[in-house]
Amino acid sequence: GCKVYPCRDMDGNTGERIGVGAGFAGVAILVAAMMVPLRDRVGSANMALVLVLVVIGAAATGGRVAGAITAITASLSFNFFYTKPYMDLRIHAMRDVLTVVLILAVGLAVGELGVARSRQSATRRSHLASMRSLEQVGALVSGGAKADEVWPATREALVTTLRVRGATFEPLASQTTLPEIERDGRIDVPDKRYRGDGFALPDGGVALPVEAAGTRLGQIVL
Repeated sequence: GCKVYPCRDMDGNTGERIGVGAGFAGVAILVAAMMVPLRDRVGSANMALVLVLVVIGAAATGGRVAGAITAITASLSFNFFYTKPYMDLRIHAMRDVLTVVLILAVGLAVGELGVARSRQSATRRSHLASMRSLEQVGALVSGGAKADEVWPATREALVTTLRVRGATFEPLASQTTLPEIERDGRIDVPDKRYRGDGFALPDGGVALPVEAAGTRLGQIVL
């Protein structure tokens, strides 16, 4: 089975991240080229640090994609402008090889940290939204609200928290056969699609059993 998580498309902003990476890559090339006249005065080590700052900015802004694009470009720029033979992609000194590799590694590492931070923030926001929804439904139930008042709040909470297209209640007599969400949040389905931070629900929907005092009343189709 697979646990139910909010369905998010982690690649939805890939184009934007590529754009950010391309922009920072251009900055890396421009900075490296402009500093060439000061190459002997600045030194290759200091120039590597400047390029690392550009890579960190790209990774922090656009995540792993932008960080990787900028890191590759910055590494090649450093190699081209600041390692002998100059204006050539060949490297003769092992020290320069290590510098190029480190620039690339920093970009990838910071990009991964940025992705992890974004996921943590998204998870935290999802949990807060879930708690607010539960409080709202709980307040209605404890206040003695009727079923036709509680159900719209429950439906909205499910749709918002799980990010599904809709939620409908089916009475026991007319319920359809669908994979069911177990009490621990698992679904036994053969086709599992991982979306970066969890598994998407099947396109055909799943059933959330509705019970009262041990008696099944029907199911909510998500």
